[in-house]
Amino acid sequence: MRTMTVRLAVGVLLILIALMPPGSVIGRPSQLPPACQELAFSTEEDFVTHGPEPPDGNPVISDGDLLSSTANGCVICARNAELLAEFDIEFDMGLDAADVIDAESTLVAFSTEIDSPEVGQFTAGDLLATNGMVIANVALTDLYGVGYDIGLDAVHFVGDPIQISGFLQEAATYTREDWLQDPGKLADLLEKPYDIDIWFSTEGTYGTVDSPILLDGDLLSVRGGKIMGNESLLPGTVPAGIPVRGVDFGLDAVSDARIPEGQLMVFSTELLSKGEPSFTDGDVLQAGNGVVAKNSDLVACFEPNARELGLDALHIASNEELDINAYLPLILRDFE
Repeated sequence: MRTMTVRLAVGVLLILIALMPPGSVIGRPSQLPPACQELAFSTEEDFVTHGPEPPDGNPVISDGDLLSSTANGCVICARNAELLAEFDIEFDMGLDAADVIDAESTLVAFSTEIDSPEVGQFTAGDLLATNGMVIANVALTDLYGVGYDIGLDAVHFVGDPIQISGFLQEAATYTREDWLQDPGKLADLLEKPYDIDIWFSTEGTYGTVDSPILLDGDLLSVRGGKIMGNESLLPGTVPAGIPVRGVDFGLDAVSDARIPEGQLMVFSTELLSKGEPSFTDGDVLQAGNGVVAKNSDLVACFEPNARELGLDALHIASNEELDINAYLPLILRDFE
């Protein structure tokens, strides 16, 4: 009788498993909260929120979750598992870069902190998207002659948002192997027919010691050329830049207008500085202009037991109607 009962239970369990949709139990949300179109970020450290209970009841915020903070409180845009739903990943992979293309359709470009457990699926240097797109790292750096996976630390798409969405949909039809076989395809596709670009930074440095081709603190373009060196991103009082000023502060996250028109670029670094201006690796900085938001301001409404949690990914909407200098104080006014 016991054997029959066990067999019956196993049979029911198998039927239930068969009826479950494929992939991870947590699926991609139909849309992100509207606030995430304006501001989204990830921290470098996991923490427990002591603020309002998250909708899923889990107070642990991971360094792989995509967050937002507004004058009305903190928002979890997407858990890491939701971002990775198309990849059937069942554990947290971290979030090293993120660009919210369209919150309404949950279209987010991003990279992870670690390689996929499935060999060949993607690496921490590949560019991913919530629609299942995987672009191999060597395609991003093809015009720099790197030829190997050098990591990916910051990502920002530039151009018409409709064209960016169109590109991501087409790029999702190619496999990672396609990009490995023909890495030059990426720059060509960005130029025609979409006329967009991808700005990014790497985890590693490439070139000779005395004359590096790229540093992990440089902002680069997939279509070729350095957008800004580390020495240009930071004020002249900061010893940023190799070999002249002496230190590469890294580039951990970056965001700008889709159609850049001036010094609206914001970013975070890998290192802190105690000079003038002083900043941490979790603060939001503006190109050439110092700190515009403290890390403690971004995470304050989560009420963590620490003021510095790092800043690994950053997306801030800015365009003709939405100047970053006017926008950030609105977000942070309740935290001052």
